[in-house]
Amino acid sequence: MKLENVWMLLPGRRVGFGTIETEGDSISSVSLREPGKSDRLVLPGLVNCHCHAPMTLLRGVGGGLPLKRWLEEAIFPLEAKLTDEDVHAGALWGAMEMLAGGTTTVADMYEWNYQHAFLEAGMRARVTTVGRLGAPGRLAECIERTRSWNERMRGEARGDVYMDICVHSEYLTDEHFCRELAAANRELGRRLHVHVSETRREHEECVARHGKTPIAYLADTGLLDRGGYAAHCVWCTDDDFRIMAERDVSLVHNPTSNMKLGSGFARIVRAMELGVNVALGTDGTASNDNLDMFEEMHLASLIHKGIANDPTVLSPWDVVEMATKNGAKALGRGDIGEIAVGRKADFCIVDLDRPHLLPAHDLANLVVHSMHSGDVVQTVVGGRTVYDASLGGDAFDGCPISRAAAKEALLASAARILV
Repeated sequence: MKLENVWMLLPGRRVGFGTIETEGDSISSVSLREPGKSDRLVLPGLVNCHCHAPMTLLRGVGGGLPLKRWLEEAIFPLEAKLTDEDVHAGALWGAMEMLAGGTTTVADMYEWNYQHAFLEAGMRARVTTVGRLGAPGRLAECIERTRSWNERMRGEARGDVYMDICVHSEYLTDEHFCRELAAANRELGRRLHVHVSETRREHEECVARHGKTPIAYLADTGLLDRGGYAAHCVWCTDDDFRIMAERDVSLVHNPTSNMKLGSGFARIVRAMELGVNVALGTDGTASNDNLDMFEEMHLASLIHKGIANDPTVLSPWDVVEMATKNGAKALGRGDIGEIAVGRKADFCIVDLDRPHLLPAHDLANLVVHSMHSGDVVQTVVGGRTVYDASLGGDAFDGCPISRAAAKEALLASAARILV
């Protein structure tokens, strides 16, 4: 593949103009020249570090409820009706939504065995089976499913979908569950995906139960020994941030979800000051209600400028890196997240010839404050085009199921569970 006469965002916070060439699944050449006319901007593939893709089935359900009531009154009763086929339909549609918006890698958390959806869509993924109480045999299931799936994937030359370990949260597990999963992870060697300190109530009740914060509790159980990525972290303390920096645990910022559920604002600027890697995630479509990483970049930038009363807080480049290279780091990936020779050939290509994107004086600023997912015209994963808007109804030509068939399956499942 050769992308000629394109603008590109490069490592070192540089803007370049020229040609990107790929060989196999990696970038083989990046050649720069004097800028010319072009309406194409190439970004590193976006990395969504906290998502529940199957929840496209529940888009918008329970709007207006706080987290505990949202889960118990709106979400859990509907999820109890889901079948494997429903979850696969929702995950595949979520993958298509993300690919159409330039997201090439996702860290996804849910209950069922649905990894195949990301393989079908041609997307990179780190998937977890939710570790929680109330599901008989779930601890053993989490361990065995992670082990067997990863062994299978290592034996195949296709796809980049592996499983990490997960506990939903401190409040939906107990100490035995956490310590046993941590012990098993000495062999599995995976990073932890977890919800942490999403609400004040969650945070304070954990302190009342254990005499320590959720992050300190998880560290004590051994679940952070292999690093990880913690979603939300709205009520984390400075000491929590120090533990996270020491244990290689990234903070995944979810601005839309945290505001919609009234959870608060994560102190990501302070976390960064204390050495925590900060990435971005959309959360699921019942608490967002879309999977648009450009929107998350935009909100992250504005929220923290407003909170700080300081427009210099979080530069556009800071935010772009949260959605790309920082996301790659959160997942333990040194081979994605940047446009550079030797990195995987994961890109999204944006059409700059749009009324809201001209004139393009500052491309990093434009990405964060003007773009949205609909501006993406092509998405490439591992040198292979997986989404091409110019193909219209066949935009997902590389996927074994057509968009029309995926839509039909999604709507049939959604109609059944919402009865």
